[in-house]
Amino acid sequence: MELLSYNYPAIIVKNLNESIDFYTKLGASLIYSEPNRDDPESVQVMMSIGEDNFLMLVGPQDPKLKLAESSLGVGSVQYISFNVSKDFIDQAFFELAKAGLHGSEEILRGYERLIFLEDPNGVLILLTSWTVDVPSGMNRATILKLAGDIRNANGDTFIETSHIQTAINELNSDITQN
Repeated sequence: MELLSYNYPAIIVKNLNESIDFYTKLGASLIYSEPNRDDPESVQVMMSIGEDNFLMLVGPQDPKLKLAESSLGVGSVQYISFNVSKDFIDQAFFELAKAGLHGSEEILRGYERLIFLEDPNGVLILLTSWTVDVPSGMNRATILKLAGDIRNANGDTFIETSHIQTAINELNSDITQN
């Protein structure tokens, strides 16, 4: 068996309209809404989050219906991470505020720039940008694999920006030599 790609997370939400509004402000767009085939009391909404990336929201048809609250633990979702551009991260405070959203201060963690925020259901959302630009057409998984190999060869503990940049340079060199 071979996994081809990540399809979509499905989030159970308290209020579909609030959740659709939140994710629309983050840049997602509504694709369709239909009754949930598995639960006639709920509706499912598919949203696009860029190219072939999707997010499904599942919520009650009646917004007054009370759902059980989630709890952290084994099997729960810690957070959902969305890739954003370096330009967005540079202006995130202003862009989120303009959309009526509030996020954390930017956190620099290795090769990633991060901003956390919560959706209306308490799901932790992580907006992530790499510290370096990925060349067009270059596969991020290939870069990460090579950066991990470079980190190991150097005896380093974490993948840092320097490992990512070295991996990109090596991959670019391989492309130009072929």
